[in-house]
Amino acid sequence: MDLTELKKQNYRDNYLQFDPSQYGRIYTFVDFANVRQWAKTFWPNENKLRLVREIDIAKLYTLISSVSPEKSLFYYGYYKEDPELSERHEHNIRHRKSLYRISKAQKSGFKTVAKEIKEIKSFDEFGKFIGTVKKCNLDIEIAIDMLTKVEKYDTVFLWSGDSDFDRLLKHLKVTHKKKVIVVCCRDFMSKELAECADVYVPADAFKDILEFINEATPTEVGVANKDEPNIP
Repeated sequence: MDLTELKKQNYRDNYLQFDPSQYGRIYTFVDFANVRQWAKTFWPNENKLRLVREIDIAKLYTLISSVSPEKSLFYYGYYKEDPELSERHEHNIRHRKSLYRISKAQKSGFKTVAKEIKEIKSFDEFGKFIGTVKKCNLDIEIAIDMLTKVEKYDTVFLWSGDSDFDRLLKHLKVTHKKKVIVVCCRDFMSKELAECADVYVPADAFKDILEFINEATPTEVGVANKDEPNIP
């Protein structure tokens, strides 16, 4: 057994803790907006105010690949660039960072599904503007892919604890006889998905193998900026 296979076996035995040979063709669905928030559980002190210590997308793909899925899909939203603002404006920095994450997912091996994050104006009961609400839910895209690709897999490997998937997963199990494996931190795992899953894998122990190490400044997307950290 070579080093790569040993690493895969280690991930399966010590982290994912299930035998993929028992689950047929596996399709992975990663709701990265959900997964990214797990960093608050992994590193609570560092991430009290905002995410400064994050999950590495490439390492995430390596972990998922240890069970040799037929396909791994990565879902994430991106900010639209505002050409009227400076390239160094916070909004356009967020734009470049969001695109960089999607680009990194593609380069790591994921098939990516992305859509624009909408910023909806919010008003109080008197009609006074009080700010914007960010909206970009990819649950529908994930659900459509699960249903339209249903003949291509035997097992759903879902990386999310969102209870909105409960009814869909029950439908896949009852109507299509699919198996369901759910990975999520305990703090973000819904009771409904924990009960629905054939296997629930707590992700809390993953911080040791998924931590992002800041090594360089990204140049693939947008303008290189010494004030922008490398992005996971």
